[in-house]
Amino acid sequence: KQWYQRRVRGPRAEGTDGSDWKHREKVAVQYVTSVKYKNAMKRTLLYHGMLGTSMLATSVIAGINCLYVWQVLWLAAFPSCLIGFRGIMKNKGNYLSIYRIVLGLCSIPACIWGLLATAGYVPHYEFYSYVNLPKPARFLMPESNYVFYFLGTTTLCSHFFTLAAIKKLLYAWDVTSRKSKSQ
Repeated sequence: KQWYQRRVRGPRAEGTDGSDWKHREKVAVQYVTSVKYKNAMKRTLLYHGMLGTSMLATSVIAGINCLYVWQVLWLAAFPSCLIGFRGIMKNKGNYLSIYRIVLGLCSIPACIWGLLATAGYVPHYEFYSYVNLPKPARFLMPESNYVFYFLGTTTLCSHFFTLAAIKKLLYAWDVTSRKSKSQ
């Protein structure tokens, strides 16, 4: 034998050279699904986080009184990104369920309200009047509505995709209850 050949312990099956191991390399479906949707959710959470950070920084610089109520509602849901990341990193379904509730109650309605208000279907409500702040000279909106339509639509789509991914992840992680139901 050559010095670089590995020693094999025990007999080798007849008719094989040891390279036919691929048939034993099968990964359970729930693990493949988990990896697929966890990676996709990381991207959507990163997008949500970047957009929220830029909106928060802009509102701090321009002043909180420059925001509309739907923007404040969306910013209130922004810290839930951390809960979503924690749920993905630790494989905790409870955190993902909390994140799903926050998306459904705050983020998605805020995106829909913002898109409809920008299109002129519903009124904008100014945040400053509810908290007795001075009226701002200008509100925090892009110069072009097309920029907002693009950001609002992509954010809304990413939220819907995240809800679908959470559903798939929770289903993939809940193998034990599926096994008990099938028996």
